[in-house]
Amino acid sequence: MAISFLPVSDHRFKKSPFFACNDRPETRYGIYNERLYPISSNYDEVAHYQHLKTFACLYDVPETPLRITGKDAAAFLQKLFTRNVKKLKVGRAVYALACNHQGGVLMDGVLMRPNDQEFLYVQGNGDFLNWANANLGDLDASISDFNSWVLQVQGPTALDLMTAVTGIDHNAFSYYAVTEAEINGLACYISRSGWTGERGFEIYSKDDDFNGEALWQYLLCEGAPFQLMASDVTSMHIRRLEAGILDYGTDIDQSLNPFELGLGQFVDLSKDDFIGRRALLETDRRATRVMGLRSHEVKPIRGDCLMNEAGDSLGAITAGAWSPSLDCGIGIIRLDRPIDPDVALRLRTETGNFQAELCPLPFYDPQKRIPRL
Repeated sequence: MAISFLPVSDHRFKKSPFFACNDRPETRYGIYNERLYPISSNYDEVAHYQHLKTFACLYDVPETPLRITGKDAAAFLQKLFTRNVKKLKVGRAVYALACNHQGGVLMDGVLMRPNDQEFLYVQGNGDFLNWANANLGDLDASISDFNSWVLQVQGPTALDLMTAVTGIDHNAFSYYAVTEAEINGLACYISRSGWTGERGFEIYSKDDDFNGEALWQYLLCEGAPFQLMASDVTSMHIRRLEAGILDYGTDIDQSLNPFELGLGQFVDLSKDDFIGRRALLETDRRATRVMGLRSHEVKPIRGDCLMNEAGDSLGAITAGAWSPSLDCGIGIIRLDRPIDPDVALRLRTETGNFQAELCPLPFYDPQKRIPRL
């Protein structure tokens, strides 16, 4: 099922402060949290992927930061998320899942604690804010969308650029660290994180009252010695698949619990009660239904069907790409039910049936050493 594009009005969708920096006649946009973002600008995706792996790329991304404050902020987050928020120290961030009462994953994102007055949750695509407010109860806390906009700088030279524009010593700023900083006069938050499995950092504005074009051009200018190049989601997409990074709304939805997604390590069933805990206590924690799929014969695309030799459908591809580094097709497969990983498999595509095999995620750098360098 190839992605198709439709001409739509931008009337009800938000444009980022960096919109004009990416707006070319050939640019195609997606909608994510009611935000327009550049999916493709007709770049050579393999060339940009190689640049990402060799130097650094700049991305306008639509993820949405939320701010959580108040005397009971930590208790509120402890109720919402499957991780033990009490362990999150100032200056640190963690990957955090929220579940519905049935244990299905309602949202994924990064929970950050930049200072002792607030938490930030950088959410994926979906209406998390209203759900969170509906579960606030009598707690003395608030959660709000503070109109923050996000840039990612990813690649081997990204952290050198971070030091150059913020003064932060990247050698003392470890993976998933977060802090407040200033870039060319813009007050912002900085985290050492990203969506590519490469070294990198993210910039979060403290509001939307700033000159996005000026910041974009400043980063490209200061990034020139580090070979920084503007890119789009196509290069990021290949690398996130290699890194086994799941996307909410593409690979993740509420029909799957964390254990079925292979994300059980982000669930602490021993902590205080949280939404979905009772359901998760009763689930089969060994029943993984989301895995990697590899084929040396074809590039998997969303909707391709996985079959056994008898022709029985076993699941479908949620996202796929051709990996230049692995020289094979890779994809995220959602299984209808757990299966024997040694069974002979075929991938049914629009052009025919091809050999394929299941494999664990991630495909590349399984110990995640690269982003920690």
